Amino acid sequence: MKITDALLGEHSAFYMLFNQVEEIATIEGAMAQIRGATTVLAAMVESHATIEEELLFTALEPHLGREAGPIAQMYAEHEELERLLGQIEEAQDVAQATALVAEALSAARSHFRKEEQVLFPMAQNLLGDEALTRLGKAWAEARGVAIA
Repeated sequence: MKITDALLGEHSAFYMLFNQVEEIATIEGAMAQIRGATTVLAAMVESHATIEEELLFTALEPHLGREAGPIAQMYAEHEELERLLGQIEEAQDVAQATALVAEALSAARSHFRKEEQVLFPMAQNLLGDEALTRLGKAWAEARGVAIA
């Protein structure tokens, strides 16, 4: 399995979680639930971003650089998403938390679209099947997943 396929699978799980968090954010007075859901989401985002950065981004950096261009943008968006999710935990009221949830989920969806439509095809073109499959094995090992 190629790493891009594995990361797409993770994105699929995230999309379902995004919808759940949005539903929770509509419940009046649900501050504890919002914080709980976004704490889980933040941990998952951090883990996902770390895997992308350590495996895929590192493999792409010799081709694209790190200081400018798509990789730099991806790093910046990871940092922004982590910042927004962290702010939700510090929100003073439900209205502020709900607004931050909407902003964070919008940023996450936009980021995932860029990866799916731009970065992953770019990785396929630059790295090829063999390298992406090798990275997929590293992903599986890091995740504790057995793949054939």
